[in-house]
Amino acid sequence: MPKHAPADHAPDTAVPDSSEAALNHPEQVRQLLTLPAEQRPAWLNEFLGSMTIPAISETSTNPLLDVVIANTAYGTKRGTLTFPLARVLAAAEHAAAATKHKLGRGETDAAPRLWWIKSDGTLLMSNGQDPTDTPDTPDKDGRLPTYVHADGWGPGTDARSILGGNDFRWSIDLTTPTLEDGTTLLDLLRESAADGATRFMLEFAFNDEYMDLTYITE
Repeated sequence: MPKHAPADHAPDTAVPDSSEAALNHPEQVRQLLTLPAEQRPAWLNEFLGSMTIPAISETSTNPLLDVVIANTAYGTKRGTLTFPLARVLAAAEHAAAATKHKLGRGETDAAPRLWWIKSDGTLLMSNGQDPTDTPDTPDKDGRLPTYVHADGWGPGTDARSILGGNDFRWSIDLTTPTLEDGTTLLDLLRESAADGATRFMLEFAFNDEYMDLTYITE
C-alpha cells in the first residue's frame, strides 16, 4: 500500500555544423528541427538533449531560443519525481549517521537532512559531512551512498522543463516529526523499505514564494 506524507547523420544542408554559426541561419535551423533525431547534426542533438520541439513560427529569428523557452517551466512548478527507495534510504542513513552536517542557505542548526538539488539533472543528497574529509566508499556498482538522481533525470539531463531555469538546493529535514502522523521522514523511509516498498516519490509544487513537498512510498 502506498504511504503518503505532506527525462548521427547530418542531412544534406548548407547549415554549418556548429551551434554558433546556426544562429545566423534561422530558416535552415527551423528545417533541421523538423527532422528525426538520427538525421540531425550531432551538435543539434547535443543541444536539444531531452527537450521536446514545439511548433516554431516561420518568422522566428532564433528557433533554438524558442525551443529552450518552450521547455522551461515558469510560474508555479508542479510534478512528481521518482527515486529508487533503497538509494534514498542509503543517503538518509548516511546523513543520520554523520557526526557533522553541512548547512544549507539560511540554516544555523546542524541536523541530518537530504538536499534536493537541481543542477546536472536533479537529485537527493545527504548533508552528512565526514569529519576526516575522506572520500565516501562506493557501493558494488561504483555509486556513492550520499546521493541519488531521480529516474530519468540523471547526469547530463536538463530538468528546466519541470523545475524551471534556475538551479537550486532545498533542505529536507529527516529527523523532525513533520509528517501527518507525527513520524519523521527517516522513519517513513525505514518502515517503507522494511515493508517491501521500492520507490520514493517526491511530489512538488513551488514558485518564488513557497515550496510544498509531499512524500510517497510504494
